[in-house]
Amino acid sequence: MKVKTPIPVFVFLAGIFSMNANADPMIMAHRGASAAAPENTLSSIKLAIEMGAKVIEFDVRETSDGALVLFHDAELPRLTGEKGTIESLNLEQVDALDVGSWFGGGDFSGEKIPSFQAAVEVCLENGVTPLIEHKTGAAANYMAVLESLEVIDSVIVQSFNWTFLHEMKKLSPDLKIGALGSKELSPEKRAQIEALNPDWVVWKFSDLSEEVFTSLKEEGFLVGLWTVNEKAEVSKWLARGIDGIITDYPDKMLKLTD
Repeated sequence: MKVKTPIPVFVFLAGIFSMNANADPMIMAHRGASAAAPENTLSSIKLAIEMGAKVIEFDVRETSDGALVLFHDAELPRLTGEKGTIESLNLEQVDALDVGSWFGGGDFSGEKIPSFQAAVEVCLENGVTPLIEHKTGAAANYMAVLESLEVIDSVIVQSFNWTFLHEMKKLSPDLKIGALGSKELSPEKRAQIEALNPDWVVWKFSDLSEEVFTSLKEEGFLVGLWTVNEKAEVSKWLARGIDGIITDYPDKMLKLTD
């Protein structure tokens, strides 16, 4: 199945694809609208789209039988009340899990874990960009889904696992990637980033100093922050010229860019 690429291409994507450091900053929905709906669900993604987010971040893990599904945590209890991990279950078992009841109020009771393919399709069919965060799973499996949908040029893949990103780029040099990180950006990490040459660097906001941010920008990198939920913090970084901010509150933060 081929998913139509959203037209026109959004400013953020245009900025990444052309390495345009002058592109407008983009507010990105963290796990969808995760402050208002269960994270990493189709409900959360659709709500973020309704709020006006143009880039939707979500996390992907691989089941025991090789299926790719949306889930953040290394273990199941917080979101499902069950023991174990996504990686220990097959797809049929994952499909039986409820990831909505924990959210409270009963509005999302029975919400299921979506497939990677479904999340990508919902984003692109609604004209927004999937920001795919790899948690576990083989690069070849991710690439197989993206190639089957013919959307290599319409998505961004990011990960804390930079070896995985190297593998993805080998499989598809045209794929846009983001290097996720936290703590000190040491000389060793900086050398690894230069070797990887990602399309953008995405750092934990509380660990990124203004000095390091400025140096990354001077080297030509687009720079994003995760996960910023305070308006004052977002405003500060917007004033500094940050390229993108991932947040649980896309509706509130989008108002700061108007």
